[in-house]
Amino acid sequence: MKIIISKDAKALGEQAAEYVAGILNQCIAEKGEARVVLSTGASQLTTIEALVQKPVDWSKVEMFHLDEYVGLPKEHPESYHSFMHRNFFDHVDIPAENINLLNDNAPDIDAECRQ
Repeated sequence: MKIIISKDAKALGEQAAEYVAGILNQCIAEKGEARVVLSTGASQLTTIEALVQKPVDWSKVEMFHLDEYVGLPKEHPESYHSFMHRNFFDHVDIPAENINLLNDNAPDIDAECRQ
């Protein structure tokens, strides 16, 4: 774990994005790919916005997200699906098949989570 102390949320987001981008680029250089789980939500927004600006080959990154509101359609503006597309995926070159979001409307939520 790395502890980052910063003067404000924007500076913290920039420092955190720099750190994450460095790890992703190191994994890509060593293994040809990287996998990451990003938290979603307003508290991570400054990091997500800064990460979009970092030089990362997003086509080699697979992303996983463990958050979603059960029963809220993915198209709803408050869903994590919409949030991540609006704030991140729509701004980087990550292939759709490398994005793993929970289907909050799956008939069996437990099975969806296990998958």
